[in-house]
Amino acid sequence: MFIDTLIIGNGFAGRTVASTLQGESLIVERGETFNIFERRQRFLYMDKTNRHDALIRRSYESRHAFNVPEQMPKDCASEYILVDGGCSNHWGGLSFRLSEGVFANQGGDFPWPFNYQAIQPYYSRAESLLRISADPKDPEGRTSRAAIKGVEKWHQALGPYFPDAYIGAQAHNLSADTSDGQGQCLGAGDCELCPMDAKTRSLHVRANTRVLNGVMVDRLRFEEGKAVEAICITEDGPLVIGFNRVIIAAHGVESLKILWKSNLPSATPDHLLGHHYQDHAVAELACQLPGSAIPFLQVSTAAQVVIPELSGEVDGIEFTTLALMTPPNESAVAAALDVGQINAWDLEGAIKDMSSVLSLYVLLEIPPEWDISLSYSDGKVSMDTAGYHKNKVRYNGVIDAIYRKMDALGVKPLRNAEQKHYMNAFGTHHLVGMLSMGDGPRAVVDANFKLKGTSNVRIAGSSLFPRCGSRNPTVTVVATSLMLAEKLNAEANESLTTSVD
Repeated sequence: MFIDTLIIGNGFAGRTVASTLQGESLIVERGETFNIFERRQRFLYMDKTNRHDALIRRSYESRHAFNVPEQMPKDCASEYILVDGGCSNHWGGLSFRLSEGVFANQGGDFPWPFNYQAIQPYYSRAESLLRISADPKDPEGRTSRAAIKGVEKWHQALGPYFPDAYIGAQAHNLSADTSDGQGQCLGAGDCELCPMDAKTRSLHVRANTRVLNGVMVDRLRFEEGKAVEAICITEDGPLVIGFNRVIIAAHGVESLKILWKSNLPSATPDHLLGHHYQDHAVAELACQLPGSAIPFLQVSTAAQVVIPELSGEVDGIEFTTLALMTPPNESAVAAALDVGQINAWDLEGAIKDMSSVLSLYVLLEIPPEWDISLSYSDGKVSMDTAGYHKNKVRYNGVIDAIYRKMDALGVKPLRNAEQKHYMNAFGTHHLVGMLSMGDGPRAVVDANFKLKGTSNVRIAGSSLFPRCGSRNPTVTVVATSLMLAEKLNAEANESLTTSVD
């Protein structure tokens, strides 16, 4: 089999490139096709005594023997799945752009090869493709399909303390009855296996190309600096696919494995493959907003509130604080309970104060300088997390800064409710940065998305981020994939013009 452009992976990166790319292309996807509603039924019949989120991922297990994800170490809480559409099946739909500050830092070893202004139009196109619903107060000038309903109640409740707070944008699938509508999010949880299929998944992106499912690319074969064949594994035996160019858009760990197994050109900096992994670390906090009544669950979608007043950067670590829109957990309620009020028989006042308790979820950047790294030996992926554990105590300074911000705003911190998850483990299923792009000395991929030392291998997806800060990567994956497709189209048109001349 021979194809002009081979795309490896049918997730957001691969499908977005395919949706825009001109010319003949083929997507190969190791995962089989599936029905999300059948997967939900599988989940509903599972024994729920185990971890809930682990069961969700188990419900996506592939039937192919070769589709087994690598086991991450215990201090890395991130997991991933290997079915059609990949990890984008179980994202919650929260749609962040990376901050301007992440793109602005052009010094050091990990600069993005372009600034925020250069990627901004691609963000707008990505948000249109993902069918974003947004808060009218969203400061990033989003291209939204619809407004989130019910936001005024949250603005009113939080405004006296957090006037810049806004509900984070959500990506919704188109509804069945109209191409201009959106999937109906009922806020019932289990976003990954939504009974309404409300959140946009990669499989909802229209890709004008053929997809071969059940085909796992094991490695590429190079002739000098050019990749010429993909050596694949299928249930029916080996398959070899020839191509003119290839786009590796698999999951970050799986993209790495393909390259590790390939006979890479000597000019490729293979000693940098797998370095500078950047997931996110997490802390849970809580606070009270005296006099406010939090309107839990009173919006048209399951989302989180972004609180700019409690976000920022400390000690080179970017952090984003989100307010959860669901009632606080038991530890937050216990921390807020005023026993003195109860002893004074002011039970009504004590209960009323419970309505002002807000749970917070803090996303903490893992800077690339900490160099969490992956390596491959004897058919197994290993992870070196020493850099994380050496530096994680620095997050305590971030939490202290958040508490100081609360005090300055008249917000009451509930310190007894804090959960510093980062002290034990990290990970929010954002496996980012192991094939860093740019012009810096630690880059593996150049500014044109080309794997260094090769003439026809391009990389797509979050693995090429040189720095991701404290924001979820999906919208940036789509935006950079649109940028890659545009670059490839321009190259093809230039080549055609040159040949005609």
